[in-house]
Amino acid sequence: MHVISFVSGKGGVGKTSLTANVACTLRQRGYKVLAIDTDPQNSLRLHLGMDPSDTAGIIREGISRESLFVSPSGVYFLPFGRAEAHDLHAFSMFLQDHPDWLLGHLRGLADLGFDYVCIDTPPGASPFLQQALRAANRALIVVLADAASYATLAQTHQLIRLHTRGREDFIGAHVLLNKVPLQGRLGHLVRSAVAEDEQWKLVPISIHRDPRMGQALAKQLTAVEAAPESMAAMDMEYLVDWLVEEALR
Repeated sequence: MHVISFVSGKGGVGKTSLTANVACTLRQRGYKVLAIDTDPQNSLRLHLGMDPSDTAGIIREGISRESLFVSPSGVYFLPFGRAEAHDLHAFSMFLQDHPDWLLGHLRGLADLGFDYVCIDTPPGASPFLQQALRAANRALIVVLADAASYATLAQTHQLIRLHTRGREDFIGAHVLLNKVPLQGRLGHLVRSAVAEDEQWKLVPISIHRDPRMGQALAKQLTAVEAAPESMAAMDMEYLVDWLVEEALR
């Protein structure tokens, strides 16, 4: 079971879309995949065909084989669930006191034979991010090709080091550029800045901006399902090629 956590220092970078598309692409390759939403925004379910009115999720039902949903694409998933503010506070406090709660439950699902687990996380520091990183074998730091995203890298990298320190099973963190414009120099400049900084490891693939990502979400699908010929879907294929190759090393 190879666990990938998708993290970011700021919202709006497309992290949830990436989580869903990578999970679906892995499933199309024949792998058994579990996607988990640890973000209180509870958005991952909308990419995976869940009834928008359903309130179920890990905040209420916890994590068990009985609480698993299955998307039309065959990806198993656990939504975060809908919660009131007092429920969210109580859950946050519980997770702070039990930092390996998610990891323990994933180990309890080991006999189901998942090849990959993709975890969506909220931006910035939180007990939910801590849970995802303590369970992860790899972290993908999702950033846009802009100065604001680049400015969050140092803090995000510090959080990853904090929550993965001393773990031999943690492979490492890589920066993934998302929504890169097809034209203009900004994407190239940000990519060059990351590549030239020795403290970052850069994913050799960038995900280009593609309106079909948003169009797919309107249909409660991923781009790789709704528009397999799109640039976004092709980028996902290359990204998954790299992830699978890295996992086998």
